[in-house]
Amino acid sequence: MTRLCWPLLGALFLGACTGPQQRPAAPDPFHQAESLFQAGQYRPAAERFQRIAATLPPPRRHAVLLRAAESWYRSGDGNQARTLLQRIDPRFLSGRERIAFAFLGARLALDDEDPHRALRHLEAIDPERLPSPLRRQYHLLRARSFALAGDLPSLVRERVRLGRWLTAPAEVEENNRVILETLLLLPPEKLHHLQNAADQELQGWVRLARILRRHPVQSLALDDALTRWRQMFPYHPADRHRFLERYLAQLHPPYRSPKQVAAFLPATGPYRRAGQAVAAGIEAVRRLPMARQAQLRYYDSQVDDLRTLYRQARADGAELVIGPLQKANVERLAQLERLNPPVLALNTLDRASRPNLYQLALPPEEAVDQVAASAWSHDHRRALVFVPRNALGERVERHFAAYWETTLGGRVLETETYDPNGTDFTRPLQRLLNIDESRRRFQRLRQVVWEAKFQPRMRRDADFLFLEAAPRQGRLIRPQLLFLGAEHLPVYATRDIYAGHPDPATDRDLEGVRFCDIPWLLGGDVGDLPTVGAFEAENGIHLGPWLRLAALGMDAWRIPFTLLTDGRPLQGATGLLTLGPGGKVRQRLSCAQFRDGVPEVYGLAPQVEDDIGQSE
Repeated sequence: MTRLCWPLLGALFLGACTGPQQRPAAPDPFHQAESLFQAGQYRPAAERFQRIAATLPPPRRHAVLLRAAESWYRSGDGNQARTLLQRIDPRFLSGRERIAFAFLGARLALDDEDPHRALRHLEAIDPERLPSPLRRQYHLLRARSFALAGDLPSLVRERVRLGRWLTAPAEVEENNRVILETLLLLPPEKLHHLQNAADQELQGWVRLARILRRHPVQSLALDDALTRWRQMFPYHPADRHRFLERYLAQLHPPYRSPKQVAAFLPATGPYRRAGQAVAAGIEAVRRLPMARQAQLRYYDSQVDDLRTLYRQARADGAELVIGPLQKANVERLAQLERLNPPVLALNTLDRASRPNLYQLALPPEEAVDQVAASAWSHDHRRALVFVPRNALGERVERHFAAYWETTLGGRVLETETYDPNGTDFTRPLQRLLNIDESRRRFQRLRQVVWEAKFQPRMRRDADFLFLEAAPRQGRLIRPQLLFLGAEHLPVYATRDIYAGHPDPATDRDLEGVRFCDIPWLLGGDVGDLPTVGAFEAENGIHLGPWLRLAALGMDAWRIPFTLLTDGRPLQGATGLLTLGPGGKVRQRLSCAQFRDGVPEVYGLAPQVEDDIGQSE
């Protein structure tokens, strides 16, 4: 694109800065400088343009200074280009010259990693009046600016506009890939907002991303959904020239079961216990009579250079790497130019994935989504939120509010926080239930009617309470809710509410609370895997967080021989597993309700997007 634009801009300047001449007595210095520029001799051209500008009056001087600045930029001297650009007054430039001024200013701003300054430069341009090569460059510069600013929805919109001006197959392919992978990175609430755009082409891209998120690759459900999508969006750019076919093939590249596996787990340092839990889960599955057999070698991931460790594992003959566990280490491995052998990471990336990188994790956000979906499926629409006053509470509250209101269309009426180290939660619960307001109304009434009696009343506009709490906190909060008269307010909690073992005597205080957790802890159908009791007979009694990591290890060993091989859903210890876009393994949790102090499963977490008009 740049090669197309520079000659065109040069031609614009030749017309703007020279007039008709008859039999010039000597070669025109401007044409000599321009000839040097067209020949790729940018530094000599810049020096000549700059000397010429020093001899000219203000109106023409600014146009030639601009040409000098562009020459310095092309020579690789951005500092000189910036200096000259600051001396140029756009008011003395023609319309065509102002376009060149804005483009150069935007490029320099992007080189300085200042996307907002770049966008301000581009705001001076009317894209509708640009010729085709400059139109492509305009949208590409804006797309780069939005990407650098982290504004992914605007990046998608700009890339969709850019696609209408691309003709080269390689450029079209790359643009389509960026659009789709960016959409797959967006959280549900932002994807939902883009779905309402008036642009039909953008709607098609968003609908396609939703389909790829929802259905496993190489499944009949995906084929059916894509057939309906093609009927809704015929001749869509994603379906031209077999782009979608190639993209789906990359999502599930050819894979064969490994004979030798390397496990990158922390054996030292602060994450040592987490590494031990995952390793215990792996070994529990490997001991099963029907388990797939492969050699396994453990490597301590607490090293300075994980990429060197990866190369060592490859030299040792590893055909698959399980791990690492920490997000930062997954990021380091993802920076490798090529992943061979493949990697099944035990954490997830925030950015687009890449071939041969699979991701398996237990992110709290997905568990929040699924318990929220359970509440929605029970016709609850108006929520109260009660979370601890710490980083986890803030993270959970922010994600729940975004998913509940933007994706599902519900409403959060009020949010309250509590001291996670406390035991008396009456005051924040009173504020949340509006009982303190009821008390204030009584005090005002008593000033008028002395004999008035106080009868506290809680709010009646809420459908349920969303709770983030550990077992100890939950066993205190639920009785205090009942004491305040909120016995008819359903409570839906995150998986942290469950300690991992049935404890009727203690968990009677959680009676009626609903939550979603991994099926292995809830006694669900997990095939031939050992029960929690059998596992703990070998490894000792542990709390829920440790057991969830052990379940992650169980699935991490099974997935390379099942899900990655044939793509069919797998009933795993951590949920019903499917392979999603970008190699991400998705888990559908089981949902339960405490009855007589014991969790009683009432089904899989529902997929409710179909119920709110988002079916594909």
